[in-house]
Amino acid sequence: MPHYQARPEPGSMPQPPERRRHIRQLALLRVAVLHAGGSSDICVVKNVSPNGLSARVYRTLEPGMEVTVEFRSGESVVGNVVWEAEREIGIVFPEPIDVSAVLASHSATDSARRRALPRIMVECPGKLHNGLRSIDVQLRDISQSGASVVTENELVEMGKVRLLLPSLAPIEGVVRWTSGTAAGVSFNQCVAFEDLARWIQVRREGSGRTEELEFRERRGRS
Repeated sequence: MPHYQARPEPGSMPQPPERRRHIRQLALLRVAVLHAGGSSDICVVKNVSPNGLSARVYRTLEPGMEVTVEFRSGESVVGNVVWEAEREIGIVFPEPIDVSAVLASHSATDSARRRALPRIMVECPGKLHNGLRSIDVQLRDISQSGASVVTENELVEMGKVRLLLPSLAPIEGVVRWTSGTAAGVSFNQCVAFEDLARWIQVRREGSGRTEELEFRERRGRS
């Protein structure tokens, strides 16, 4: 007589784990802004999970410090540094986050994505040159895609320009807006992240003072 195997009752079959309830670390390389100790810097988030993230940073952060990481999406997460090793840190969140919501990008166009690149406050002397004239400026903030500057006198239209900053390669761009003594420059090409991050770090630590003094002297002789 043939042997028939009883069919398992509905719901008795082992089910695969519900992956959506247990989101594992999501590997990514995403530029973000790190706020800590009263200053802001750019960082690279390497992976993120509902409970924490790891990131490459360009400043010294001690375990226990409270930090805020701001993503291009406009979302921010707050946590505490739990480990630091060779410019990389681990951050744990006090409460689980919705990873997909935090990482969601609301930028629909390339120009919008460029505007969303993190902009960091940095004060530094510089010069704008458009082929006909040069203007001394003071850098207010900078990102990979642009910068804003101020001058002593009211600015007029300059069009295509080259932005010169101490210890940074000349940056080609266009003056997109002016308002009194302030102006916004859009770069033709994004500045390499590593170059900009290290340059900001030097400014933060004050080790670029010599280059700034030399730049001011050259600017005064020109």
